[in-house]
Amino acid sequence: MKYTTEDALKEINRRAEIILKNRERRMLNALATTAGVTLVALFAVIGEFSGARIPEMQSDYGAFILSAETGGYVLTAVLGFILGVCVTLVVKRLKNK
Repeated sequence: MKYTTEDALKEINRRAEIILKNRERRMLNALATTAGVTLVALFAVIGEFSGARIPEMQSDYGAFILSAETGGYVLTAVLGFILGVCVTLVVKRLKNK
């Protein structure tokens, strides 16, 4: 079966769109995985460097893994992380439109 030039260009464009969509899907999956790993790493660092080793010791904030002095810094870090993930997802969504 022979293709006309117009049919061949349509097929090339269709395949190019499929390749780009697959690439973007892989990139989005990689970003989501990286965000999840970073969140787990953040909690691991907080748990490791909190200074409170005994679960019965609670701070003013009611958390046993944090000392009372680190609450503001941790809240700022978590909010910054969440804001970064949200901005990344919004940018990706707008790029797709």
